[in-house]
Amino acid sequence: MGIPINLALAILFPPSAAMLIAGVGSFDNRELKREISIHQAVFNRVQLMLAVGATSLVIYLSKAEVFQGGELHIGTWGAVAIGAAAIIHVVVNLGLVACAVHLQRRVPILKAFAGLLPDPAAGFWISYVILTCFGVVSALAYDRFGGFAVAAMLIPVLFARLSLLGARAQQELSERVQKQQEALLAATEKVFQERENERKRIAEDIHDSSLQLLAAATYGIGNAEEFLGTGRDDLAAEAIVGARDAVEGAIKDLRASLVDLRRSSIEEGGLLETITKFADQVSTVWAAQVVIKGNVAHEPPIPVALAAFQILQESLINAMKHAQGSTVTVEIEDGDGQFHIVVADDGPGFDPEDEVGEDHVGMRLMKERAARVGGRIVLNSAPGNGTRLEAILPGGVGQ
Repeated sequence: MGIPINLALAILFPPSAAMLIAGVGSFDNRELKREISIHQAVFNRVQLMLAVGATSLVIYLSKAEVFQGGELHIGTWGAVAIGAAAIIHVVVNLGLVACAVHLQRRVPILKAFAGLLPDPAAGFWISYVILTCFGVVSALAYDRFGGFAVAAMLIPVLFARLSLLGARAQQELSERVQKQQEALLAATEKVFQERENERKRIAEDIHDSSLQLLAAATYGIGNAEEFLGTGRDDLAAEAIVGARDAVEGAIKDLRASLVDLRRSSIEEGGLLETITKFADQVSTVWAAQVVIKGNVAHEPPIPVALAAFQILQESLINAMKHAQGSTVTVEIEDGDGQFHIVVADDGPGFDPEDEVGEDHVGMRLMKERAARVGGRIVLNSAPGNGTRLEAILPGGVGQ
């Protein structure tokens, strides 16, 4: 709708007035949504004013052909003048944008200008001619009957445009929901594959470590029995000590495997119960205190729940390693279509810029898992001020 209105302004008013009206009256809802920067908004407004001013200048120089007896009259030469002004409007608009592209991206101006031309061009020019004619009719209606006539023409068209915008917004929303569903489905498949791979790895670890240690303990106890039978008590004592160490090592490895097994499962009681059980296990293994706050009012989708649990596990283990025995707090909150999970400690803290780089595997995995379901990770820490890691994840499809 901007083209016919701006063209009508250029026909009816001198260049300075047309530019001022166009600049004050222009509206872009992206400015209200802050989807474009201030300098971009200023450039768009200046671009519009210059295009309207150039168009109005052409009409003003052809005033004798366009106006007769003080009234707007579109004769042959008047139509030619308005057609030339409409072309100038397009050229100035595209030219200014091409100059901006040239300055920002170092693209040659002619190449930038050619890239802005629509394809196919025929459809663009046909629609532009129709809009130009509508602008001329609007100017004639204003000149003959006043602003009410223009309003009577434009209001139905504006409502039709709003309907089209609403339909487009609905289509974009549907496409966004579909993409989120596809992303969640892909995340589900990937997470389940990761779970399967994780279980296979844990099974191999148990076979290669715990079972081997238990076998060694059994062999040591057998040797001790033989040594006792032959009166070699010193060798029997050494064998028993070795068997005891092997059993203790197996117990330690099995505890670690148990923690790993919890990494890939969500309990039937839901995410909060799973987190609570895992926190209890971590407290026992690490002899530390883990405090859980908050509640889960609405269970997130399975991919989000799995990602949240895996992120919690990684961050909680990191806190156990580096918090130096301080209390670790886990805060859980869901609302406004988002799921928040925070792991905080009052330990020594660190400088994230110095100690968490691209090669930090744990942090990279947490960020990847959050991004996979459309979330993000926020890490805050400083030497002497503890560490706080927050995962912000979507609460469901379409949120």
